[in-house]
Amino acid sequence: MTDNECDTVNQVPPYDIPPPVADYTAPPPYDVAANSKLPTYEEVQREKQMEGDDTPPPIPPRPPIAAFVTVESSEAAVDPENGLLGTDVMFLTAFFVAFLFNWIGFLLLMCFCHTVASRYGALAGFGLSLAKWTLIVKHSTELASHENSWLWWLIMAFGVLICVRAVIQYLNIKRGWRLLSGTAQERLMFFY
Repeated sequence: MTDNECDTVNQVPPYDIPPPVADYTAPPPYDVAANSKLPTYEEVQREKQMEGDDTPPPIPPRPPIAAFVTVESSEAAVDPENGLLGTDVMFLTAFFVAFLFNWIGFLLLMCFCHTVASRYGALAGFGLSLAKWTLIVKHSTELASHENSWLWWLIMAFGVLICVRAVIQYLNIKRGWRLLSGTAQERLMFFY
């Protein structure tokens, strides 16, 4: 090897590394995306109207398969939190189901209905059902003697008290529902 060749072997040629190329197809970094404000739907619609592209895409008409009639109160449509409270129709329906099907209806409603109205309606119906069955048993069997007539009246009064308390509690909760915070509303669902 010659000196000239040794110098070229020992000498490392500088590598030409090009500068990094920006990749515009990748999403922006999190810091940039978190600090940027996206336009609202109304702003985008205004921009489209200003550009003259205000024609919506055509929707092919489809004949209705079935028509359903729904009754929705205006309060439920305005307030999404009203779903936890329920309606008076739910209260009355749960009341009649628990009253007609006794403790089975009460247990099913308490397990499967997740509104304050239906749970209190079930409780009120169960209380009145307890009073109803106390009267039925008292007047149709020989278990009702004069020595324990006070017990029958006590059980019947207890059933009526459960019914009245459930109705009053539901009305109080319904009246103050908007004043309760979200956590207090959820707490009412778990405790009652």
